[in-house]
Amino acid sequence: MNEDLDRNLDSWKSKLETAWLAIPKPFRSERAVHRTLQCHLYRILRELGLSTVADYMPPRIVDRPVDIIAVNQQNEIVYAVCLDTLVTLAAVKSLSSFAAVNKVIFTTGMLEKKVKESTFFLNEEIKHIHLKPFEK
Repeated sequence: MNEDLDRNLDSWKSKLETAWLAIPKPFRSERAVHRTLQCHLYRILRELGLSTVADYMPPRIVDRPVDIIAVNQQNEIVYAVCLDTLVTLAAVKSLSSFAAVNKVIFTTGMLEKKVKESTFFLNEEIKHIHLKPFEK
């Protein structure tokens, strides 16, 4: 992963944490947070001039779709992103089943120890970012 990606991911992390905090507290169910963050990622990637697809189901995968993929003009997948409470084997399998320049999992779990324990599913091609909006 290059420095540009790391800067992008830092920016995205900040934007996603801000979006999460903007959800009124009574409406912060796990599903609502997931979909809200997915919508924000969709907008961020569109603003980069990329075509985006939500809930992409890779070939030969039945467990879990990839939340967002972003495709350049040559139809190459530039970003493939999953959002999960923890790093799950299903998300890693989905992301590992096709070629993409950048693969990322954003986790939203409140128990950081559990999130760290779940990272053993990761491989070297997938970047992991843990969102912690309430620690600021």
